[in-house]
Amino acid sequence: MAKERRRRAYLPAGIVILAVLGGGQYYLSNIFAPADTGPGGSTGSGAAGGGQPLKGEADPNFVVVSAYAAVAADEPDLVCSSVLGGIGGVSFAKDLGAANCAEAIHKASKAVTDRNAYAGVTVPQGAVHKDGTAAATVYSCAMSITGGESLGTFKVGNTANGWIVLDHQPDPPSCPPAGS
Repeated sequence: MAKERRRRAYLPAGIVILAVLGGGQYYLSNIFAPADTGPGGSTGSGAAGGGQPLKGEADPNFVVVSAYAAVAADEPDLVCSSVLGGIGGVSFAKDLGAANCAEAIHKASKAVTDRNAYAGVTVPQGAVHKDGTAAATVYSCAMSITGGESLGTFKVGNTANGWIVLDHQPDPPSCPPAGS
């Protein structure tokens, strides 16, 4: 009878041991595994998001929020090769008086007075003027920006990999009425 009780005690003990080992393996694999940067991704550092570049999602707002977050963190790697790549990054740099996108991010970051507030900017619906489903213009002048200066007007487009900046301009003298 005593042997049978011991055998019954082995099953719960075995389950506990397997659960502990499985949990330990999961924990260690998440600590020591490299960051998943997705297909062809690059790595940045020093900002929230695991050092992953910010890529556009299902709407154009994410691109603009990404630009403000990169300026707040002074991390050009977060957006210059992804959402501000190509001609959009060139015009962004030109409009901010810089030679390239990275220099523009660094320059704009020096004017940030409250990094958390600046990185937490949101894009209201009225700031986005859609041009069909594949393009939009996002006006920073229609946003409530605190902790730094406006980054201007972003013309964004939807590609197979998400939204990117196609062109950039300074804010217009008078902000257009809310878009739809």
